[in-house]
Amino acid sequence: MKRKFLDNHSLRHALPFAAACFTVGLTLFACADKDVETNDNNGKALVTFNVSAVQSKAQDQAKSAAKAGLPMTRTAFANQLALQNLAPEDLTMQKLPVQGAAASSDICLIETTVPGLPSQWEDDAPTRANITTMPTMQNFSTTAFYGYSDTSLAPWFYDKDTKKDGTLVTPIYWDWVKTHACFYAVYPKPDNSKIKLSPEGYTSTPYVDFEVEPNVKNQKDLMTACSGNVHTDIGAMSATAPRTDLTFRHALTAVRFKVGQNLSWNKTITKVEIIGAKSKGRYTLPTDKTVTGAWNPASLSTPATFTLGGDGTVSVSTSAAVNNVIMGNSGDNFVFYMIPQSLAGVSVKIYFADATPPIAVNLTGTWKPGTTKTYALSQNTSSWQYELTVTPPAAAEYNATSTGNYTIQSYRKDGAIQKPVPWKVVGYSTDGGLTWSNNKPAWFTGLTKTSGDGSTTGEIGQATLQPEVLTDKLALMNAALKQNPQGDASDYYDLSLHDVKGNVTPRNTANCYVISHPGYYKIPLVYGNAITNGSTNTNAYTYTGSPTAPKIAFVLKNFKDHNDQDITNPWITQSNGGVNAPDGAKLVWADESGLVTNLAVAGSGTNAFVQFEVPAANIKNGNAVIAVTRNGTVVWSWHLWFTHDDALNTINCTNFQGVDYKFTEETLGMKYTTWTGTIYTSPRSIKVKVVQSYGQGLPMMPKEGVITITQKPNVVSRKGFATFYQFGRKDAFPGTDAGLFGTFNQNAGGGISIPNSIQHPENFYTYGPSWYNNPPTGYSWYNLWSANNTTTDGNDNAVVKTVYDPSPAGFKLPASNAFSGFTKTGSNASAPADFNVSKPWDYGWNFNNRITAPDALVYFAALGFRYSSDGVLSSVGTYGCYWSAIRDNTDRGCRLNFTNSFVQPRVNSYRATGYSIRPMADY
Repeated sequence: MKRKFLDNHSLRHALPFAAACFTVGLTLFACADKDVETNDNNGKALVTFNVSAVQSKAQDQAKSAAKAGLPMTRTAFANQLALQNLAPEDLTMQKLPVQGAAASSDICLIETTVPGLPSQWEDDAPTRANITTMPTMQNFSTTAFYGYSDTSLAPWFYDKDTKKDGTLVTPIYWDWVKTHACFYAVYPKPDNSKIKLSPEGYTSTPYVDFEVEPNVKNQKDLMTACSGNVHTDIGAMSATAPRTDLTFRHALTAVRFKVGQNLSWNKTITKVEIIGAKSKGRYTLPTDKTVTGAWNPASLSTPATFTLGGDGTVSVSTSAAVNNVIMGNSGDNFVFYMIPQSLAGVSVKIYFADATPPIAVNLTGTWKPGTTKTYALSQNTSSWQYELTVTPPAAAEYNATSTGNYTIQSYRKDGAIQKPVPWKVVGYSTDGGLTWSNNKPAWFTGLTKTSGDGSTTGEIGQATLQPEVLTDKLALMNAALKQNPQGDASDYYDLSLHDVKGNVTPRNTANCYVISHPGYYKIPLVYGNAITNGSTNTNAYTYTGSPTAPKIAFVLKNFKDHNDQDITNPWITQSNGGVNAPDGAKLVWADESGLVTNLAVAGSGTNAFVQFEVPAANIKNGNAVIAVTRNGTVVWSWHLWFTHDDALNTINCTNFQGVDYKFTEETLGMKYTTWTGTIYTSPRSIKVKVVQSYGQGLPMMPKEGVITITQKPNVVSRKGFATFYQFGRKDAFPGTDAGLFGTFNQNAGGGISIPNSIQHPENFYTYGPSWYNNPPTGYSWYNLWSANNTTTDGNDNAVVKTVYDPSPAGFKLPASNAFSGFTKTGSNASAPADFNVSKPWDYGWNFNNRITAPDALVYFAALGFRYSSDGVLSSVGTYGCYWSAIRDNTDRGCRLNFTNSFVQPRVNSYRATGYSIRPMADY
């Protein structure tokens, strides 16, 4: 339809003097009721609106009455509800029994109803996920009718984009003649898909054809408004715009689920479904600003299932999250926005993480527009007359001074009357709720609201935080490495008799030792992990599987020493009659200068060691490989990894097959070149316990709730390199070509064999026949990194650590299926939606530690690799390649492979290639 401009012929004939002479106009800004003069609108009045929400008006009225000390009588309460076209009897409260097999479990749902919705755009709504505040409200749609009188209105403009301040994106002015109008608004803006506005030119009251999204994350809070009839005044020289109110009203019902009080169950809720509710309907907009629109019952159709969770976003403990609304990860405020309807044939199903059967409950009654239904999982013996619902804020950024809003709803129900119940904070916990006190960590400075008078709509507050300062974590680590020297020149510190934290243990040997302090150290002359927990570990160098296993010809039955002889004793000095007793020691290579000095062999028999000094002036994050020799020939070698003593902390990861693996926090041999971030690496949190001032029963049992306040860590820059490994070898190779000391031969040609690999830890043997020829001439053994392995497929078989495993004591190469949980499908993925990751690509991926309900991240850096053909370093920062313990075929091994565009949990590559290793716990 066309707008009426000043060149309209009827307007020129009606007002010739004004059309010729008028130069000053009036316009009306949003939320103002006065004339504003301009020089560019020829006296016309600008169409603008005073935008508000009826729910906010009711809440403001309640707050004003409370401040004035006025009693909440039934009449006063009913009057507040009337503002929202509700009555006390609409606020139903009932107990709903469980159906089916769980009917005898004493479990039920307690249904409560409060006026209003947790709107997506109201000022005191929580500000997370699909919830936004008024300042972030998006534009809405406005449609208008105008005419010569209130009874002769015809279409004026249709579906016009309108700002939240009440001004049209494209200005429209009041007509000089058709001075009567009625305006209709819809929020969010119709999309002609799930929200369809009645057609342009439609002459009756506008309507919306609405469809509810099946996934709660995508659902919208439909709101509409009508100005009622308004008209402008035409003066001699100008027009005055009327006050035009658009008071939005909720058209839907908000549905929430929460964990009730005193549940005896200790379960984890993973998914909630609403089944059989109508998903489509037609809503006719209100015809005045004092009334609500109406759903056409005949239009309600298409029963469907609506889902929250089931994709890892929901993991709620029934014992820990008391009175908490079930939302999603980090408190995502996922509220079901449903079409009001009769609940005949509508049910709810709640799912759990373990084998517990889902709970099914038939709903009864109706959903009313503009109300919030909360269904609390409870027990028949529990009291449901008192309600306490706490909504935590989203996790705050590391540099935030405050969180978003937390909300506390505390009230009691007596028939149709709801009365607030006072509440207060009674304690804090930093150990996950095991203990409570008034002590708070330094980063958490307090709450803006620690007590309240109670409210049915929710009282809000914020946690105040100490922003974290970013630090140079590499400099801090290197400074820490210089502290607390171990041993002295007369008493060397035995690395095999201490764990990485310095605790005394039985002897545990390995091919890699972590050093976190300067000092004087010694390592027993033992083959790899041939001594474990103080005892000889023959499983580390002897095949104990079936002699008739498939591919038995490819199984190394007795592991070899540097002379290709069977290892017969854990001690190098004792094996094969002591003919290999070393007489010298040397540095093979290092990526920092002076990390190790004064290398020497000391002792004999079962008391023989290689000893060395780590000067405090030289120690820093880095790597070195040392070896012992006999007559100049290397007999054995070890990797020394200089890093912080948290490097071997573990992160439990569950793979796609449901098997748990504990990966180290750091990649083996990780050396940082830059590392800047927060001191803490995992989200830090504090739990705040809230209790009502009184409750039901004698003795009185007030309800409790817990708010969790969380502050995220941050890593601004985390780059570096790590040692590489050829499949089946214990020998560490540099992850860089720069700044090396000693000898590293990156292209030693072919000729790989067990004795050659031991005698030459500096040699990177390139791909050739020796890698794939059949044993014993070829290096194609199945079990070099898992003593009893006879398979080549992806599996979760136990890995039996061998003397050729490069991992530190207590750790080993992972199984070939260990990485399968890094995609949501368990297989290779190129679609980002299938990557089981959090955060964007950052020189690698932060993988979730499980597909369902993850609670930690494990970071894998893209450290590149060395080519099998020539040992050349490649793809640092773009490719992440990590070996497993299992080979794939004659000349290939299984590995994890990823870039920023794909994640492959198990692919194969030439075993001569140099890749990273992420050890897993050997227990």
